[in-house]
Amino acid sequence: MRAVLCEVNNTFGERHRYLLAHADARPIRPGETLRARKAFHVSPFFRVEGGYRFRFLPAGERSLARIDYHDESGDLLHTSIAGAAAPYGVRTLVRAFALYPWMTLGIMLRIHAQALRLWLKRVPFFHKPQPPRRS
Repeated sequence: MRAVLCEVNNTFGERHRYLLAHADARPIRPGETLRARKAFHVSPFFRVEGGYRFRFLPAGERSLARIDYHDESGDLLHTSIAGAAAPYGVRTLVRAFALYPWMTLGIMLRIHAQALRLWLKRVPFFHKPQPPRRS
């Protein structure tokens, strides 16, 4: 693997992509940390500052991606997503098309429940700045 394109979407219907690669085009080793400066408003509870640390851990048929967000004061958020390889076929596609909308709904419900908890705790709220210019 020489590059990874990470797409971030927010609840305002906007998206931003981070292209992760070494400047000299050498392969990305499993578990190696890649960094990107935060350039996109995702959450009203975080400013558009700091950066991300990305780690990709392929492990046979199961893979893990970690994305940690930090600023100058330290770590602010640790996230991960895992998946398992599945054979390509009609059954796999039907299952994905049937379950994907429910997965998305579940994620959105959990995001909004967490936002409500943060709001009730009076965590500072940051209004959405203008999105970054396309380069």
